[in-house]
Amino acid sequence: MGITMKDIARLAGVSVNTVSRALNGKPEIDEKTRQRILEIAREHSYSPNSLAASLASKKTRTVGLIVPDICDPFYAQQARGVEDMARARGYTVILINTDEDPKTELKAVDTLRSKRVDGMLLTSVFPGIDHVVLLQKQHIPFVLLNRRLTSLDTDYVVNDNIKGAYEATRHLIRLGHTRIAHITGPERITSVRERLAGYTKAIQEAGLSIQDDLVFTGESLKPQSGEVLARRALSVNPRPTAIFAFCDTLAMGAYATAKEMGLMVPEDLAIVGYDDIPFAACFEVPLTTVAQPSYEMGRTACKILLDRIESGGNDQEQEGVPKGQVVFDARLVIRKSCGAYLGQERRRQNLAVIKG
Repeated sequence: MGITMKDIARLAGVSVNTVSRALNGKPEIDEKTRQRILEIAREHSYSPNSLAASLASKKTRTVGLIVPDICDPFYAQQARGVEDMARARGYTVILINTDEDPKTELKAVDTLRSKRVDGMLLTSVFPGIDHVVLLQKQHIPFVLLNRRLTSLDTDYVVNDNIKGAYEATRHLIRLGHTRIAHITGPERITSVRERLAGYTKAIQEAGLSIQDDLVFTGESLKPQSGEVLARRALSVNPRPTAIFAFCDTLAMGAYATAKEMGLMVPEDLAIVGYDDIPFAACFEVPLTTVAQPSYEMGRTACKILLDRIESGGNDQEQEGVPKGQVVFDARLVIRKSCGAYLGQERRRQNLAVIKG
C-alpha cells in the first residue's frame, strides 16, 4: 500500500491539512515547509487517490476549456495561460476544440458536464445563450473568454475590440487610405461584430462613406479563408489600397494573395491584422497589428473561474462574490506592413493616386 497524506504529515511533523495545502499549491503555507513536504512526497512516490478525493469533496479538480481552434496561435497562447494558472492551483484542464462549429460547441459543453468538471471556460462562437443559461441553472461555474453577453450578467474576460478596430482603421486613414477593405469571420462571433463596429466608427468619423462592397465575411478564421476574402477584395474596381483583417491568421492569407497577384506590401497594398500572434513580427514584411494579451487573458479567466469554484459555492449568483468582468486594453503595434515607414514622397504619391 502506498504512502498517504497522513503518513507524509507524520514524517514532516505537520498537520494533514498543511500537507493538503502544500500538495495542492495553496499559498497559505511557509515555503520551507512546502518544500519539505514535496520532497517527502517525491521520495516515497506519493500518488494522490484522485477518485477518492473527488468522491469525498464532490470536486474533480478539473476544469474544461472550449476553444474554436487550438492551432490558431492566439487561442494556443490563451490555452497556455489557462493551463499555467490551473496547474499552479492544483487543477487539470480538459481541452476541447470546436472547429468554430456551434453544434460541436454544444456537444463539448455536454461532454464536460458528463465529466463532472468543476467549471468551464468558454471561448464561444455559438450565437445563442441556451447552453449558458443551462450552466447557470445547474450551478456550474463558468467564465466567458473573448465574449460577453448583453442579456446575462456573467463572468467574462474580453479585449476592447471596438477600440482596437477603431485605432487600426483610423491609422490607415491617417496614412491617406480612403478605400479600406475589412476581411472578417462569421457574424455569429461577438468579436466579429464588435470589430466591424470599430472599423465603421473610424470610417464615419473621417467623413468617408460606408461601402458595403469593402466588407468581406468568411466562414473561417484560417489563413485559407484570408486568401479567398483578400482575392475577392482585390477584385473590386477600384480596388482597395488597404486591408484591415479581423485577425492575424486572416492577414496571413491576405499576404499570400497579394504576393500571388504581384502586389507589394506595403507599397501597393497596406495590411493590418489583429491579435499580435507570436510570429507577426517575423512575417516577410512585419505585420502592423492590434495587440491583445492572449496569455494574460487566459490566466485571468482561469483565476476568476478557480476563485469562484473555491469561494464556497458554485453559483454565478453567489451572494458576496462580485462578478469577474475584465476588459483588456487594445494596443496598436505599428510595423512595416501598413506603410507608415514609407518615405514622405512615396506617401504623397500614394495619396495622389487615391484621390485621383
